[in-house]
Amino acid sequence: MLARKKKPDVILNWHPNFRVVATLPDIKQVRTGFLVNFVAIVLALVALAFTLYFEVEIYKVNREIDVLNANIQSDASANTKDLAATKSFVNTSKSMQFAAHFFSQKLPPLDLLSSLIDARPDNIVFESIEVETIGGRATNTQQVTLKGVLTSGSELGLQDFVDKVLASPALKNRVSTSIKDRSIVSNRDYVGDSFEFIITLTLKPVS
Repeated sequence: MLARKKKPDVILNWHPNFRVVATLPDIKQVRTGFLVNFVAIVLALVALAFTLYFEVEIYKVNREIDVLNANIQSDASANTKDLAATKSFVNTSKSMQFAAHFFSQKLPPLDLLSSLIDARPDNIVFESIEVETIGGRATNTQQVTLKGVLTSGSELGLQDFVDKVLASPALKNRVSTSIKDRSIVSNRDYVGDSFEFIITLTLKPVS
């Protein structure tokens, strides 16, 4: 049997290498996968930072709310007492406000009372006396309303009383000559033999 022949070794053709490696361009493949991972990590860190920031701010706000609620609860009793004191003061001051308003009228109230008392006969009893400004403060027009009871079988005494009041020093310069500025309304009580009356006098504005 014939022996196989051994394949001859491949002999590459030799040639000199004239390339200058330092001057050749870099043609290695650039891998960009790590850039995507880097961007994703950065975005995740930014989102985490914002989440932590907002969580901290929410915690701070909740703490402040708790502190304010605690202050409100601690001051609730004092506030209730203050409100009660304010209400009491308002109720108490109403009489003082009425007195201040009454004495600030253009018509001196004490002079008016003195004139009414001097002109009042024994059979007239006063129930209320009211002085108010009508038509706005700019007009300075005042109206006197007098309510009372005349004990008599005739109401003629009311006209005599009004005439004396209008002639009094406090009102004689403030009385209008117009009939519409004075009014007498009376209701007779036959059982008590008396008259309940309302006298209204509109005074001239103060010049």
